[in-house]
Amino acid sequence: LASWRQNYAALATAQGAPLVNRVLNGQYAPGSAFKPAVAASALAAGIITPQSTVNCGGRYTYYAGYQPRCLQLGHRGAVSMVTALRHSCNIYFYDVGRRLGVDTFSATAQQLGLGAPCGTELPETAGRLTWSTDENYQAGLALMAAIGQGNTSVSPLQLAAYAGALARDGQRPALHFAQSTTDAAGNITWQAQPDVLAQAPGGAAVFAPIREGMAQMAQTLRTLRESPIPLACKTGSPQLAGTLADGTHYTNSVLIGYGPVQQPRFAVAVVIEYGGGGSNAAPVLRAVADWFAAAGMA
Repeated sequence: LASWRQNYAALATAQGAPLVNRVLNGQYAPGSAFKPAVAASALAAGIITPQSTVNCGGRYTYYAGYQPRCLQLGHRGAVSMVTALRHSCNIYFYDVGRRLGVDTFSATAQQLGLGAPCGTELPETAGRLTWSTDENYQAGLALMAAIGQGNTSVSPLQLAAYAGALARDGQRPALHFAQSTTDAAGNITWQAQPDVLAQAPGGAAVFAPIREGMAQMAQTLRTLRESPIPLACKTGSPQLAGTLADGTHYTNSVLIGYGPVQQPRFAVAVVIEYGGGGSNAAPVLRAVADWFAAAGMA
């Protein structure tokens, strides 16, 4: 105890920032985990239907001077929204995001919990989304924002709130770390309220096909496919500024998910710093599902 000030000073400057509460105050690009928000915004606005398609040829050629690519992981040609979520097609979301407009899909993302306070009892970061009023805004930034990069950075807690909102037809309740507090005599002094902070438009007509795409994505990952509880997820692999020896970028591993698919009981967000592909976060979601199954809670 006598040396806590000295220890604090060392920890405050230590590599890895161990004193930062990453759940509440970490800020991370969601990467492709952002794509369900773009889908929800476009469906609600009538820009797309679940069946309408975008052609994925591996490169987005709308702009002559900026043509980002898609890895085409299991898809090519005409891609529907569900397929685009299942295989994380960048071209689909570049095109839908451009047609929709960055302010429209960012507003929907905020309703779903990204870049918005979660309502907890503890101080938390606000995060940020990408807007057309940003000082560095240009058309290419909107394309990056549509796949969860650009200026967008959010906390893991916001990602969890977002996953829960997707599971609840766009309804986002306040999050709490406790149900109630009591005094020494056992009297309740505070009770958490089931406040709804926001409701994204569209209801089941918008969110059911998004959940189908997320459920299909979970089936592409063996550890989730073999889960005792049916799961839905969306992964992300947002690039970082640093590069590896071969010139490729470091990436974080990001995942949002929930389960069981038909009657969700829990929502999960995973961020692994420098974790590589988003699928590397899948075992964490599986571990949560295993715990719920073992406890008989799902």
